[in-house]
Amino acid sequence: MSSKSEILTGLLEDLSRASQGNIQASLIISRSQGLTICSHYPDNAPDGVIPDEDVIAGRTTQIQMATAKVFKELKRGPLIRMLIEGDNGYVIIGGAGEDAILAVLTNRRVNLGYLFFMLSKIARQIAQTLT
Repeated sequence: MSSKSEILTGLLEDLSRASQGNIQASLIISRSQGLTICSHYPDNAPDGVIPDEDVIAGRTTQIQMATAKVFKELKRGPLIRMLIEGDNGYVIIGGAGEDAILAVLTNRRVNLGYLFFMLSKIARQIAQTLT
């Protein structure tokens, strides 16, 4: 039987494969601690372009907490997912259960519609694995 860590890594690898090589990094982050639970950096990720996982985890937690507060104040309901677009790609942040955040860094070639579909599916599986 696989350990939780192996299952989570497998889910991130599945997500990476589904993106057809357009994901540069994916992390599962503890919402309460802001620390990485699991991460995956595909072999084709460009060197020097993707920050260390501690930087991604810390900034993702900050963004998620601030945005959740704004959503509450603006009465938009619970935050489901956010897309941040930059010149070099996207950062997508979403919930993956009560105490987990799924963060994905992609290039600009990614199919966002399909990626959102896969993110929802993988997030549910992460939540089930962590309970």
